[in-house]
Amino acid sequence: MPKLVHRLANLSFVGGAIALLLVPTTSSYATSLNSIFFITKSDNGNQVHYGVQTNADCSLKTPKPVYPYWKLENGRLERLLSIEVPAFGIASQSVSGNEVVMEVNGFKARGISKLITIRSTRLKSQGCQISAFTKINGEATRLLQVDIDLTRNGLFGLGGTVHSITFYGAGQKQEKIVCKSNCSF
Repeated sequence: MPKLVHRLANLSFVGGAIALLLVPTTSSYATSLNSIFFITKSDNGNQVHYGVQTNADCSLKTPKPVYPYWKLENGRLERLLSIEVPAFGIASQSVSGNEVVMEVNGFKARGISKLITIRSTRLKSQGCQISAFTKINGEATRLLQVDIDLTRNGLFGLGGTVHSITFYGAGQKQEKIVCKSNCSF
């Protein structure tokens, strides 16, 4: 009897995973989201973008102005699913004036300490300029993109291994960090 219970539990898990894949995602998340920086993955062309909510005077909406969202290969925008938050959600964000310092869950979970500072500035033209900064090879640099090199090998692509994470900044600066801990997902 214990074997039957174990098999039923496994089938239940697989069935739940399949159900999550079949749940319809929200149609177009929005059409006017801003993108301060984004993350790409080596397994497909989808991107996770990070936007910032600001007030009319360019001040950051508190307490949590930064939000992640998907930009799919076909151009559609969608919210993160709850199962994606451990990888691409925000571990922490702290607002001080017109700056927010944040960390991405998936980096922090893999022992990669990369604080990202997002700064909002009011331009003379009355528009807002919002930029992200992090240290790339020890030097504060404007962050443009992050690329995750991974291999999928789990059931329905739900598991795999992160090999490295590369941070790209202004002036063609880049830093590749090889994953050394918690690399499986």
